[in-house]
Amino acid sequence: MLTPLAAFLAGVKAQPNTVYLRQPLDGVYHEFTWQQVAHNARNIAYQLKKLGIEPGDKVALWSKNCAQWITADIAIMMAGAISVPLYPGQSKANVHYVLEHSEAKVMFVGKHDVDQEVIDSIPEAFPVIGFPYYSGPTHHDWDQLVAIDAPSSYEIHTPKLDDVMTLVYTSGTTGQPKGAVHTCRSFAFSSNNGVEQINTSKHDRALSFLPLAHVAERMIVEGQSLYAWFTISFAESLDTFGDNLASVKPTLFFAVPRLWAKFQEGILTKVGGQKKLDRLLSIPLLSSFVARKIRVGLGLNEAHICASGASPIPKALIDWFDSIGIEIVEGYGMTENLCYGTFNKAGDRLIGSVGKPFAKNEVKISDKGEILFKSEALMQGYFKEPEKTAEALIDGYYHTGDKGHVDEQGFLHITGRVKELFKTSKGKYIAPAPIEGFLTANILIDQACVMGNGRTQPLAVIELSDTARGKDKNEIQTEIEHHVAQVNKELEHHERLDCIVISQSIWTVASGLITPTLKIRRETVESKYYPLGVDSKELIVWGEKEDASKEDEAA
Repeated sequence: MLTPLAAFLAGVKAQPNTVYLRQPLDGVYHEFTWQQVAHNARNIAYQLKKLGIEPGDKVALWSKNCAQWITADIAIMMAGAISVPLYPGQSKANVHYVLEHSEAKVMFVGKHDVDQEVIDSIPEAFPVIGFPYYSGPTHHDWDQLVAIDAPSSYEIHTPKLDDVMTLVYTSGTTGQPKGAVHTCRSFAFSSNNGVEQINTSKHDRALSFLPLAHVAERMIVEGQSLYAWFTISFAESLDTFGDNLASVKPTLFFAVPRLWAKFQEGILTKVGGQKKLDRLLSIPLLSSFVARKIRVGLGLNEAHICASGASPIPKALIDWFDSIGIEIVEGYGMTENLCYGTFNKAGDRLIGSVGKPFAKNEVKISDKGEILFKSEALMQGYFKEPEKTAEALIDGYYHTGDKGHVDEQGFLHITGRVKELFKTSKGKYIAPAPIEGFLTANILIDQACVMGNGRTQPLAVIELSDTARGKDKNEIQTEIEHHVAQVNKELEHHERLDCIVISQSIWTVASGLITPTLKIRRETVESKYYPLGVDSKELIVWGEKEDASKEDEAA
């Protein structure tokens, strides 16, 4: 098994003049071949050595996705250092914590939505290498460093499979982020076997836009590209994302449920609503043409893999995309096993499940119903956290904290988080995830968070979608009341919702209500909204709208 760096260098040797990375700038894609990326990475690795970076030292990466991010990651490998990615939009406190906890000695900083927030978050005097697109102060400029050729005598580091390659910090839905220690072996195992399991090849094209600091994007896009040798393109900005997607026409596309829902909203807005789309799709001679036109408009007409992960995707949303010829497959993995968990393959999926285990990956359900994983993709442990490591890794198995079961066909079903279960005043335990899935099937609801510890019945806090925000308040309330009535029919009596708190603010990373990976921070949502509905006798409670200036800042 080749290390990630060895796999990359094999790609350089096999196809030196093939385009590897495509970076847009002012609407024009600039292309870097495999040989050019190798040359640039070697130059940066040499500069890291000149800055005093030795094998085993930690180097942080803090930027939105770009060609320089992956080039820097390869350079870190060439220097024998250990990469420490940070999420774009990560809070100042978390940035300081990760840099201090990881013992990072230098940091690459690149494009962000708001450079000033980055500037304010970097500890004073911390060494910074600035990517292009970043306007803040730096100690070293990427373009200047990459232009200085390393001497011919400079030999890059040759990592071994059991060398530590990266510290991947969790997004911190609760408490401080934990740094999962991953070796070249675990990275190689997940990437190389993922190529075989998902069936990617050098002919694929990927558009990288979900944070590379997140393990799913890093493994599915960067990791698999190192072993399958395919091309990666990047989005220039949020404003150009749609155009970039349509231009790239990726064959491999990974998104989160929230983005798939945004796609749905956009399509329905363009075609004039669901009723009109239903009429168009009901006409035999017209339906295939309409469906193809929608896929082409999105840029997904050539995608053979359209995947979703990070959180459960509603069945209704999967069914909707099926109607226009886009087969979304859901997978399941985590930071601790480098996303090497389970996957629904195209043509072999079970909606409502997260798929079957990848090859060479053992899945077991504990006596308490908890999902356990065992494979070579597992982390060594949490960096400097022996107690938390001992809790998570027992007898070679990683304890996920998720509850679930495996059906007779071998598909894994997730039923909720062990720690998310809460008990009503009736003594009944509630798993929020399935109820949240029912709620978010409605196009007016972007996200939902079910709670109710100590209440007679559970309540839900919902974030309105962009579609809902353009509607009259009374119209929204009527539609949600009807939807909740339908949802309650699908639930056991003790699970039925008797209160919906409607958030009038947008949930953002800056507001602390969601993580950089767009997962709900339950404790924060509960502390903010639960008091509004805890004693309510009304089905619908409208949350207070945030101060406009604060909302603008959060957005």
